[in-house]
Amino acid sequence: MKVLKAYKFRIYPDKAQIQYFIQTFGCVRFTYNHLLHARQVALQKGVAWSNITPAMLKADYPFLKKTDSLALANAQRNLDRAFKNYFSNRAGFPKLKTKKSSWQSYTTNNQKHTIYFQDGQLKLPKLKSLIAVNQHRKIKGTIKSATISAKNNQLFFVSILCLEEIKPLPKTMENIGVSYCPYHLFQLSKPLNWPSLEQKNVQTLLEKANKKLQVRATAAKKRDVRLEKAKNYQKQKVKVEKLRNARNDQCKDYIDQATYSLVRDFDTIYLERRPDFSENKKFCESDWSFFVRKILYKASWYGKQVIFIDLPKGIESNKSDLIEQLGQKQSP
Repeated sequence: MKVLKAYKFRIYPDKAQIQYFIQTFGCVRFTYNHLLHARQVALQKGVAWSNITPAMLKADYPFLKKTDSLALANAQRNLDRAFKNYFSNRAGFPKLKTKKSSWQSYTTNNQKHTIYFQDGQLKLPKLKSLIAVNQHRKIKGTIKSATISAKNNQLFFVSILCLEEIKPLPKTMENIGVSYCPYHLFQLSKPLNWPSLEQKNVQTLLEKANKKLQVRATAAKKRDVRLEKAKNYQKQKVKVEKLRNARNDQCKDYIDQATYSLVRDFDTIYLERRPDFSENKKFCESDWSFFVRKILYKASWYGKQVIFIDLPKGIESNKSDLIEQLGQKQSP
């Protein structure tokens, strides 16, 4: 089975490469906003489409010629997709992109081996020099595209989209029930020796850092200094952000490993359909949704089955037993 699989790596561009990325982010944003404005004008005239293209914009704005043309073409494709979702009532009306956003990105395509890895470095279109990259996983498929993203123009990442052949996992003839748990993310219907996600250390550090951040904010207020200009506050804010990212990365890695293990060890997985989500708990609705998305596409990739089941409300103590019973009743 051939699937599109993404790999995300941290990259470490030099000053010239960072400058190129920032310029490309700006050109892509500029193109997207101009095309969006043209579509808005067309809609006001009762026309659903606009004839303006990135190539036409280059004639009026020559600085666009210095960036990757595929990045500009993908900006147009993204806008077309946004309007398609809007007209299908799947999303709201497309919004203008702003440079104030903490995340900026652009996507380019691999044409005739213009994106590749060489000796632990990455080659991208329009860039003559190679980019240092932390390639912690080997790419097995054919590279289709690369998305460069940056947070506050300080942390840079690349997402490589590949067309990869995925082989089904061996059948185990085993079933399992999985339900939502606000403290451990999920409950299993079978007593497995499953490690829980331990985040006590990073959570303690994050709480201390947040308290210190509040102290820095109070001190800046007493000095009548705006937070944007308070250096100590901004330094502490960066530390808080790093700790928060570390905590989120730990959670995502745990969910990745857990979902793959479940798909590897069981042929049929019975998932609770509509859990009662608790507020101010360790795991919330977004964590469970991420868990479900992961297990769904992995089951599809590796030839396993996921079945959603409804559970009676208010049965937290014996939820796992009921999941197993319902799963057995619905087994083919």
